[in-house]
Formats: sequence, structure tokens, C-alpha cells
Amino acid sequence: MTVFNNLKLKHNIQYIIYKMNDKMTEINVLEEGAKNAPYEEFLTKLPEDSCRYAVYDVEFTDPKTGGQRNKIVFYHWAPDSCKVREKMIYASSKDELKKRLVGVATEVQGSDQGDVELNAVIERVNRV
Repeated sequence: MTVFNNLKLKHNIQYIIYKMNDKMTEINVLEEGAKNAPYEEFLTKLPEDSCRYAVYDVEFTDPKTGGQRNKIVFYHWAPDSCKVREKMIYASSKDELKKRLVGVATEVQGSDQGDVELNAVIERVNRV
């Protein structure tokens, strides 16, 4: 949770990628993205054949005020090519992780790159 708090409170991390351990019993931090890491870099960290959880500190322009805003978005990445057992375990563990990540504005579930496109994510964040 320390890594998440650094993202949330200090804003010195752009994103965090989480992965289940090999026995599928524990969720661990796999990687942290440096502050101002581009969204495209984040997308390359979502594999085509394996599930992941992630959080990203999305910066966007508020359409109502025109000011810059930040919102933390939770990602549940489960590509179609992933094994069924892995998808099921990730799906059943998601809520437990989300409970611990206090301050997440919204959730994005993705199975391909189109689901997690930045414009779609910002549109979703603006609705919150």
C-alpha cells in the first residue's frame, strides 16, 4: 500500500502494475512508472496473454472549468487470450485489492487495447 500512497498523495509515480504470484495466492507490485511516464508506455506493460491489475494517475482538462485535474483509475486487464483459470482468479480477487486502494475514482476493465484507450478513459473519468 506504500507504493499506492506515493502515487495518491505525493504524485511521484504515474502508474503501478500489479500481478498475482505464480501460485495465484498473493497480489504483488510488478512495476512502477516514473512521474510523467507517457500513457503509451503504460499500455505496453499490459501483456497480450496474461491478466494484470493497474492504477494510473490520469491527468486531464476538466470540461466544466477548463482546469487541470488528476484522477486515479483502477484497471482490470484480462485479455481474451488469457487462460480461463487465471481470468477467474483475477476477477474474484479484484474487489479485495480495490477495497485497499482508497481514493480510486473509477474502474476500467479491458480485454484489448481499444478498451483502455486514453480518450475513452478520460471520457469515463469525466462522468464521475
